[in-house]
Amino acid sequence: MTPKQMNNAMRDLGFATKKLAKSYDMLLECQNIIMRLETELFHEKWKVRYLTRRIKAINPNEAVTEEELDEQIKGSTH
Repeated sequence: MTPKQMNNAMRDLGFATKKLAKSYDMLLECQNIIMRLETELFHEKWKVRYLTRRIKAINPNEAVTEEELDEQIKGSTH
């Protein structure tokens, strides 16, 4: 390998390494965002389940889902 070819190969390797490092940093950032969103979703689902249980404890006949509301509407119209 000539010195010029070696220089070109080293330059290409440096470019590829920088691109790989940038892609890795972007991947880590995306994973952090995903983990944050998963945590937020978990807490939102927990709140909905908790509030649903509380509503049902206070008034068992209260509609808390769309299906229950549809059934109540159908029941009241017939």
